Amino acid sequence: MTRLFTLRAARPGDRDAILECLRPWNMHHVPSPEMARIELDRFFVAELAGRVVGAAGYTFLAPGHGKTTLLGVLPQHNALGIGGALQEARVEAMAAQGATKITTNADRPQVIAWYKKHWGYREVGKLPKLHSFGDDAVPEWTTLEMDVAQWRARRAE
Repeated sequence: MTRLFTLRAARPGDRDAILECLRPWNMHHVPSPEMARIELDRFFVAELAGRVVGAAGYTFLAPGHGKTTLLGVLPQHNALGIGGALQEARVEAMAAQGATKITTNADRPQVIAWYKKHWGYREVGKLPKLHSFGDDAVPEWTTLEMDVAQWRARRAE
């Protein structure tokens, strides 16, 4: 299947476009107690017709322990596989930099289910939210963790 979009590493001028992709999901409050900054050197963007329509970032908590940060796709482009492509790009980037474990936090049940089904994450805990971020109807984050080797093995099947 041919993609209608392209992925690339974020550039310094992409910050505002990234925040616009996060705005519909209430994840654009950066800096904030929930997200101190956007590390553009650890961000990917999806472009469609020359416009940034999705973005996803990552960081590291410790050597070998990656952490996804933000992921957002403009709602009108949700059915194109952009979120999955962005997730794969950041998982591959973290793995290439030595991550053996990756943690993420999510609050929407459908997103939690997506991480479990497609990426092999498992729930490991809950964290209270620090302020308005994500779905305001959900007061806590579900913390999920994936084993990179298990993910690669599932992918190879």
